[in-house]
Amino acid sequence: MVSSFFRRYIVALVIGICFIFSPTTAVFAASAPAAAPPPDTETRSLILGINTGTEPAAANTDRKKTLAGLLNRGRQTALEKTRNRLLGLGKFGLDFDLVRTPVGFVQILQQQETLPGKGEPPHIWIEAETVFVLKDKKTGKRPDAALLDRADLLDVRIWTDRKEYKEEESVTLYLQGNRDFYGKVIQIDAKGTVLQLLPNNYRQISSFEKEKSYRIPDEGDRYQLTVQPPLGTIRFIVYATRLPMSQVNLQSTTGGIFKYRASAKAFGRSVRRVIPAGEEQGVEFCEATWVIKTVPRK
Repeated sequence: MVSSFFRRYIVALVIGICFIFSPTTAVFAASAPAAAPPPDTETRSLILGINTGTEPAAANTDRKKTLAGLLNRGRQTALEKTRNRLLGLGKFGLDFDLVRTPVGFVQILQQQETLPGKGEPPHIWIEAETVFVLKDKKTGKRPDAALLDRADLLDVRIWTDRKEYKEEESVTLYLQGNRDFYGKVIQIDAKGTVLQLLPNNYRQISSFEKEKSYRIPDEGDRYQLTVQPPLGTIRFIVYATRLPMSQVNLQSTTGGIFKYRASAKAFGRSVRRVIPAGEEQGVEFCEATWVIKTVPRK
């Protein structure tokens, strides 16, 4: 039985899966996690920094029309570079389909003007994302871990021991990748509230070692994941890439985790800004989702 002294220091935050925070770091079992299953859903993309060209300095130029032309050229360049890179995966037995979004095959995540040198006119630089689905050439299905590993592609998994949990049961997340990566882990509850579980104020880890299994929560965290109302579908998402992600505007909550005020879609867009302005390079981006169902205790 918990003494009245300790009860005064235990705080429950009821949002989706309730986080019960203790003033002392919890002791976690050292049991090995189950084998990592594939995610329930997965989004893969290539994010490229593209120099679209020079903005004309003439006063009589239709700037709006010219800018639109430069951005369109940048999209085409990003699409061609992505397709060429994906075609190169054929030697590993991989095929792909490009994914058309509401804005087309290429989405511009951000755009900036850069000054490449003294006296030179500004260049328009964009960060462009192209989403694709990878397939095994032989089966047409999602490639297995060995195939992705052979092609030097990120394969990041997030999972739990079960797919259904009852009210008041504890949940442990596991995280693992086949390559070193930078990552953020969020939870989306049945009402759509977004909480960033990792990194948090007490466990500020954002880079992860390949093949190493991570637990959430674990030593250093000051919360536990305990199922509380609202019950229903809970999603856990890991965002992973090989470059550090940009910071997201978050609100600190009890236990050191962070709350995001907007939607999960907006959060995903924010963390995708991974390429420094002016640098033309590409980075693979993965978003893996694991879904559980929470039900009343009978």
